[in-house]
Amino acid sequence: MKKFIREINDFYPEYLKAHSNKSNRALHFIGTTAFFALTVFAAVSQTWWLLALAVFCGYFFSGVGHHYLEKNESFRTKRALGCIISSGRMYLDTLTFSIGKKLRAA
Repeated sequence: MKKFIREINDFYPEYLKAHSNKSNRALHFIGTTAFFALTVFAAVSQTWWLLALAVFCGYFFSGVGHHYLEKNESFRTKRALGCIISSGRMYLDTLTFSIGKKLRAA
């Protein structure tokens, strides 16, 4: 487990460098927020097709950001679990206004 945590911590700066464009990070934030909101709403309302929309929103906004703004490819296919965890970290860093400091350190 320690090795896994170390690998995730080592990967996070690389993940942040691939998200250096502020607008791309904003699209990720929107997509992640939509994912969480739709997932909760789907569970509360038992409207299960909304889960598909939640996943679509999560990937759509980040895909647009990478393709059109960052002009790079996502790590999703190569390091899926690391990307999911790092995406959550970036989301929390954005919420706590510490993303700028983390980007400078990367």
